[in-house]
Amino acid sequence: MQGMALAIQHCELPIIVQSDSSVALSALSGDNLSRSAYGHLVAEIRHLMVDRVFIPLKISRVQNRVADRLALYSRTESTTVVWLGRGPLCVEDLLPLDCNPMHME
Repeated sequence: MQGMALAIQHCELPIIVQSDSSVALSALSGDNLSRSAYGHLVAEIRHLMVDRVFIPLKISRVQNRVADRLALYSRTESTTVVWLGRGPLCVEDLLPLDCNPMHME
């Protein structure tokens, strides 16, 4: 959620949300009220997306290695961090493998 808020602040382009979870993307795209344990997060993310173009994109799990490594980093280091311009060393080797190019028309 913090990443989406940062993207909205620093860029006017459409927000592309990539996930290997079709359930998560469906929750963000749908109109129904989520009653899951994460419903409050879905509501906050939807609120952020109100005035922006939002493009949900389903990717395979093997294309999501960077996100997995960053989640592990967050858990093991007990921190949240934002890197601008260059990613952290812990994902440098994974970045070219996870590159999911989007062509906007």
